[in-house]
Amino acid sequence: MKQKIETSALATQIHRVLREEIISGLHSPGDKLDINKLAEKFGVSRSPVKEAVNQLVHEGLIEILPRKGTYITQLKYQDLIELLEVRFMAETWAARIVCSTITEEELNKWKQILIKMDDLIGEQSFSFDAYSKLDVEFHQLLVAWTSNKKVLDIYQSINPKVLLARVIYSNVFENSLKRHKDHHYMYEALKNRNLSKLINAIEQHKESIKKDIALQWNEQLHGPMK
Repeated sequence: MKQKIETSALATQIHRVLREEIISGLHSPGDKLDINKLAEKFGVSRSPVKEAVNQLVHEGLIEILPRKGTYITQLKYQDLIELLEVRFMAETWAARIVCSTITEEELNKWKQILIKMDDLIGEQSFSFDAYSKLDVEFHQLLVAWTSNKKVLDIYQSINPKVLLARVIYSNVFENSLKRHKDHHYMYEALKNRNLSKLINAIEQHKESIKKDIALQWNEQLHGPMK
């Protein structure tokens, strides 16, 4: 069944659809993409599909291998660890700035996101996808509040790969519920303008994620520990 898109901004819409499909796990890392089949799916020519794919290559979600084809990126363990280090390094840097400049309006925005995350956890049919989007928004706001566009651009360029990692290391990020309390620690620390506690909460969050990723990576290589 064709998914027809009737608009002038074809490449933009195709990019949005493909990006959502990738980070939601509809396409698995390592899957090969066929430009012709994608063009047929969307009811368009190859040109806007190739433009959308090139943008996803730039974001790191797709890779083009010479003489082999176009594939969903297979994010390696070390790549993810390094991405997380950069991501949390930006957050720690941002914390040092924001801790003395945060406004009550901004704090309330963080609080409202936390309330939504709490509500999702309390639901019987928990939506990890919805929780994940709020999680990304929560962390990204800390960097955005520095008003440093260059750093924010770098931070935002990392997030697509982190979202891709949620597909690869699904068990780790589903276990992120046990780390939900870290967001409350971050909020309380920022509310009280306590920089040391804010940085400690960020570090605790990072190390917990890295530990779980290492555990899942080892299980993938050697099988579950008995």
